[in-house]
Amino acid sequence: MERWHVEGSLVLTEGAVAVEVPASWGAEVSHQLRSAGPLGPILAIPGPRLRWLFLARPDPEPTPDHVPPPDVRYWRGPRSIPAVESRWVVPPEGALPPVGAVRCAIRTVRRFL
Repeated sequence: MERWHVEGSLVLTEGAVAVEVPASWGAEVSHQLRSAGPLGPILAIPGPRLRWLFLARPDPEPTPDHVPPPDVRYWRGPRSIPAVESRWVVPPEGALPPVGAVRCAIRTVRRFL
């Protein structure tokens, strides 16, 4: 199990992916993701607009470059992601979902926005 450190920023390790979405999508994306398999940790990051950060693992097979929707950002480890005053929506316990499952959940939610 991955150990996540958040002290002003989230330390994203090699082989980890974070997907940032607007908080207004967060609950529905997490619902879609939960129905497909492991949910994984979710971090809420305050700012001018509250964002949710879904932590995931890379897909096992290389995929063509994915162009995210305008309000979505992908972060690949290793790196630090600014996360001042953040809180865990879903604590870091258990397995990480593949990033493809997170993308699929986002696509499903965006169809109904």
